Amino acid sequence: MTEQTGVDRPLDVLIVAQPTEYGVAICVAQQAKAAVNAGHNVVVVCPDSTKGPLADWIAETGAEHVVLDLQRQPGLSDLAAVQRLRGLSRNRDLMHVHSSKAGAVGRIAVASLPRDERPAVVFTTHFWSWQVGGGMARLYLWIERLLARRTDAIVAVSEQEAEEGRAKLGAAANRIRVIPNGVDTSRFSPEGDAAERGEDPLIVSVGRISEQKGQDIAIRALALLENGVARLRFVGDEYPPGQRDRLQKLAEELGVADRIEWWGKVSDTAPQFRAADVVISPSRWEGMSLVFLEAMACGSAIVVSDVAGSQAVGAAGVIVPVEDPAALAAEIDALLADPSARRRLGMAAREKSSSFDLDLTLNQTLRLWAELAGRREMAQPISANAAR
Repeated sequence: MTEQTGVDRPLDVLIVAQPTEYGVAICVAQQAKAAVNAGHNVVVVCPDSTKGPLADWIAETGAEHVVLDLQRQPGLSDLAAVQRLRGLSRNRDLMHVHSSKAGAVGRIAVASLPRDERPAVVFTTHFWSWQVGGGMARLYLWIERLLARRTDAIVAVSEQEAEEGRAKLGAAANRIRVIPNGVDTSRFSPEGDAAERGEDPLIVSVGRISEQKGQDIAIRALALLENGVARLRFVGDEYPPGQRDRLQKLAEELGVADRIEWWGKVSDTAPQFRAADVVISPSRWEGMSLVFLEAMACGSAIVVSDVAGSQAVGAAGVIVPVEDPAALAAEIDALLADPSARRRLGMAAREKSSSFDLDLTLNQTLRLWAELAGRREMAQPISANAAR
């Protein structure tokens, strides 16, 4: 490679993540595997396997795993995490931190190193902390503005997410790059086994049972459907505990509890997408949901809320306003009543998913790493011994 495009050698890379399951963890595992396959030396720092499957996924990639019990909520343990990451990141080519907690402690750790020992730093947000901060939103925005100055590249996983960052980060906004999440279009495809289902129309919602994913919105939409026999299937674990009980109570109050299926977490979601008449994603916020991409690749007719990443669906699906059960219900009813529309959307979705093929998106990340590592090498001072 030239100096303009980056270094052409194996890189020494540290990847840091706090989430250990679902979307962020899947992206981290995919990134680690691609980097190892490209010949890079990769160390992934994340909690152990008791917290989720990421540690086991990392072992399968051939990358080294270092256990660090990062906690989602701020606490005194963050001080120890900063110190640990300070040592682990020293003199590496690059550190890539994922999501808010790793993004904060990792960048603070690197900023505390002498300049000539700092790796290049990439931060993938997956969604901006201030968007879900509630009463802490202003503080989170201030922190992100401060840390953005210590970041060589900020990766937004959708153009909508990038636009939000550009509007909020001021001068550091020029560090934002858009590299969308990707999908394995051979694993997620219309061909293959479908999950069990009955004769009644089936609506499927895949994702962690949580406020973010909007299962309560889906239940309210179910109660508003003109189709009175359609069933709603939730696929995913609850977080935090107690979410399912809360939603079950809501379903009972609305008289639709007998039409809801709770499948919990499954090892392979592709059969669920293939079984569905309609796939819905009523999320309140996202960076770019993998559910969008996986359902599209499976050729599903999908209805999603207008959150960051929904532009990936475009005309290949239906987009409804956030937190609007009536609009969601109307679009579900329309699709359930029109099999030809479902087939048409499914074919368009499968075709569009090729733009988000996993290899394409991962290669963008690897090229970014090489570019930043090249800049770092050029910025290093020449030692007295090297000059002689």
